[in-house]
Amino acid sequence: MLTRREFVAAGLAASPLLARKRPPNVLFIAIDDLNDWTGGLGGHPQARTPNLDALARQGVLFTNAHCAAPLCNPSRAALLTGLRPSTSGVYYNDQPPRQAPLLANAVTLPQYFQQHGYRVVGGGKLFHYPDPASWHEYFPSKTTHKPPDPAPPKLPVNGIPKAAHFDWGPVDVPDAEMGDMQVAEWAAAQLARPAADPFFLGVGLFRPHLPWYVPSKYFDLHPLESIVLPTVNEHDLDDVPPVGRQFARPEGDHRRVIEHNQWRQAVRGYLASISFADAVLGKVMDALRRSPHVRNTIVVLWSDHGWHLGEKLHWRKFALWEEATHNVLTISAPGVTKSGGRCDRTVSLLDIYPTLIDLCGLKPREGLEGASLQPLLKRPAAPWARPALTTYGRHNHSVRSERWRYIRYHDGGEELYDRHADPLEWVNLATRPEFRRIKEEHAMYLPKENAPESPRQRARPA
Repeated sequence: MLTRREFVAAGLAASPLLARKRPPNVLFIAIDDLNDWTGGLGGHPQARTPNLDALARQGVLFTNAHCAAPLCNPSRAALLTGLRPSTSGVYYNDQPPRQAPLLANAVTLPQYFQQHGYRVVGGGKLFHYPDPASWHEYFPSKTTHKPPDPAPPKLPVNGIPKAAHFDWGPVDVPDAEMGDMQVAEWAAAQLARPAADPFFLGVGLFRPHLPWYVPSKYFDLHPLESIVLPTVNEHDLDDVPPVGRQFARPEGDHRRVIEHNQWRQAVRGYLASISFADAVLGKVMDALRRSPHVRNTIVVLWSDHGWHLGEKLHWRKFALWEEATHNVLTISAPGVTKSGGRCDRTVSLLDIYPTLIDLCGLKPREGLEGASLQPLLKRPAAPWARPALTTYGRHNHSVRSERWRYIRYHDGGEELYDRHADPLEWVNLATRPEFRRIKEEHAMYLPKENAPESPRQRARPA
């Protein structure tokens, strides 16, 4: 482990946080499948997320953050290695990152902190495929994401035949029996301990990932009769290219939900699962506030991608529209961020790796494809010219700037949306000649090379 003197001698004390007696700790929190349905982002009027909102008020909430890929494995692989899917070849959930030639020996974000004197521990779902080399210690084990959750006695709860984990309903158990809460209890114990060395503590929450089985009291927060459904245009896909329509699959989940009269119940299940995840977060944040580390700990909270609940006649992620690419990102860094910061600049989850290196004063790392957000943490309205690139499968990309979303598919199909005039992305402007220059400007950010797909593995974790 590096001592404080060694940190300074190595030129690692550039961050304002390092003017203190020791390097800052990092509390690194991931939430699975959470879209913008939080109080701070306002994605749904009935979202109840007091702990997420309190953390957002504590630091800087990035209101326009986007994932590198709209599905768990490639999004997390990109964030944790600093390399885009088009660089690594990890495009889908069934591609273990360490089997990708470029990532076999990649230095992940937690590994980089190990190399710089940090004790690095984690629990819950952080990587999609467990990565034992990234951790000194892991809960519940280096090969298991979390303890199992109880399930309702009769499945599927929603009555949709062959629903598998596309299901929702309450479970009559206390919070303590849920895997996420057990991860939070473990994290709270970690935070209560004195630490001789700086620590990197990763905490991964599984909800609101499917199935939406959470304790009944969280469903009770969202009475079924008052549930507000997303605003949907039944003709939304009429001007979408064929590949986009294939991604949407309106004849799949959306048709089944409508046929079984489950749309309102599904929205309730998702809102309830978000409220449960928020309560779990509250357990962790209360532990930090009571801990001896509260004044010297950076908190970064992110979700791996968004989620559709009928918008564009689509469910789940697996698409390149706003509902799938938009995610939660909040950073609180004592001595750097001011409370109540909101940044509307377009940023990427790829920016987290270089940002944490920068905030902690570690030696800069070459080859990362994101950029440090420290300038925006200090001044949220600072200029920022980088759009966010999201990739779903080889040669399918979305470029999201502050005003525009440009999509190009592998067959050349295009979409262009003016987010200021059309925030629901209902009107595809890509075929109109007056927007040619806008498309060309955004196309400049498409990858010049798209790596071949890395090896697949059919058996994969949830």
